[in-house]
Amino acid sequence: MRIDSVMLRGRRAFTLVELLVVIGIIGLLAGLALPALSGARAAANASGSQSNLLTFGKGFNIYSGNNDGKFTSSAFDHNRDGDVREYGWVADLITLKVTAPGKALDLGSRNKVNEKVGDYMGATSKATDLQDHIDGGNKGTGANPALIVGRWPSTATLDNTSGETYFGGDQPAKDVWSAGYNSNYATTWHFSRGDSKDTTGYASHNKNPSAGDGPLSAEHLSNGLTTAARVALMGPARAGDGADALVTGGQSRAATGASAKVMNDFAGKTIVKMNDLLVESFNDGTNVDFGAALSALGGGTTKDMNGNSTTRKIHEFNDVEPLHQPKSSDGTGGFAPILFADLHVERVYDSATAGVGDNAGKASTKKGDGFLGNGAVRDSAGKITSVATDETGYNEIAEVIWLKRLRQLATPGGGSNE
Repeated sequence: MRIDSVMLRGRRAFTLVELLVVIGIIGLLAGLALPALSGARAAANASGSQSNLLTFGKGFNIYSGNNDGKFTSSAFDHNRDGDVREYGWVADLITLKVTAPGKALDLGSRNKVNEKVGDYMGATSKATDLQDHIDGGNKGTGANPALIVGRWPSTATLDNTSGETYFGGDQPAKDVWSAGYNSNYATTWHFSRGDSKDTTGYASHNKNPSAGDGPLSAEHLSNGLTTAARVALMGPARAGDGADALVTGGQSRAATGASAKVMNDFAGKTIVKMNDLLVESFNDGTNVDFGAALSALGGGTTKDMNGNSTTRKIHEFNDVEPLHQPKSSDGTGGFAPILFADLHVERVYDSATAGVGDNAGKASTKKGDGFLGNGAVRDSAGKITSVATDETGYNEIAEVIWLKRLRQLATPGGGSNE
C-alpha cells in the first residue's frame, strides 16, 4: 500500500498551458496536412476524369468501326435527338457495355446532373413540347419537323409530371436513371453535329440535328482542314446559364429551371436539391464572330458556296469548363481534361486573362478567366448573354483545339474560303 501511495503522489497532471500547447501543435499539423490532402483529392479527381474520357474514347472507336466511321449516333438530347435509351453518345456507350456515363462522372465538378436529364424526366418546361417533338421526329410534321425522323416510340407521350407514361412498361422510370443515362461532360458541336450545313457554312443557328452535317465521322477527318489530334470531342461541362439550369422546389414541371421533386420522384431517390445547377449537354456551333478583333489571324469576311461575302465565324467552346486544380484563389486558371478525335486526352489550360464582355479593358494580373478560347458577355445580373472572343482568348487554345470548320466550303471559283 505504501508503494502505491508513493506512485500516485509522484504523478503530475498536464497543466492548462501544456494542454493548450499540445492542442496548438495538433492544429498546426492539421493545418499543414489539409492543403496536401486537398491537393491529393484534386489530383485524384483530375486523374479520374482523364480515365473516364479515355474509356469513352475506346467506346467511340468501337462504335465507329460498326457504323461507317461515325463516332456516335447523336448528341445526348432527348428533345432534339430522340429517346435517350436508344440514341446519343450516352446510349451508345451503355448499349456497347463499355461504361455507363452516369456512373463515370467528373468528380471535380460540384454539378452532377445534366440539363437533358431534367428534360427527359419531365421536370422542365421543355417536356411539355415532347409530343410535338415526337410528331416532328417521327413524321416530319408537327411543331419541330427538323428533328431526326423515327427516334421516338410512335405512341410515346409525357402526360404526367414524372415520366411514368413514357418510360413505363418493362423498364420503370427509375431504371432509366439507375442505368446511367446522365453525364456531366459536355460534347462539342463538331462531335455532335459535324459542320454547319447552311449555304454560308458560318451562319448562327439552333442546335437541331438538321443544322449540321454530322455527327463527327472519319470522313470529316480524312477530308478535313486539320488533324484528328486537334478536333475536341468533350470535356467537363459548365453549369447551364441563368434560370434554365436552376433546380427549383416546385411540385410539378418548372416554368424555368427544373423541379427537384419531379426529378427525385423519377429517380426514386434524392439526386438534386433546391438551388442546385444542372450542366450543359453540348456546345453551340459557329456562333462567334471571327471578325475585326481577329483580323491579324485571318478573320473578317469570306465567300460562301454561292460566291457571296459572309462573316467568318468560329465555334463556341464556353460549355467546357477548366474547373480542375485552379491556380488562383478565385477559381480561375485551371484546366480541362479534353478528349480528342485521335482518342488521346490532353489537359488544356485557362491561361488568358479576361478581355471580353463586362471584363473588357479592365486590368488584371490573374491568369485565366474561367473559359477556354471564348469568353462570356454578361448582363448586369451576371447572366451570360452571349459569347465573344478576342485575339488573346483565341490564341489561348488555337494551337491545341480547332475552332473553325472541319471541311472547306466549295466556292464558285474553286478557291479556298478558309
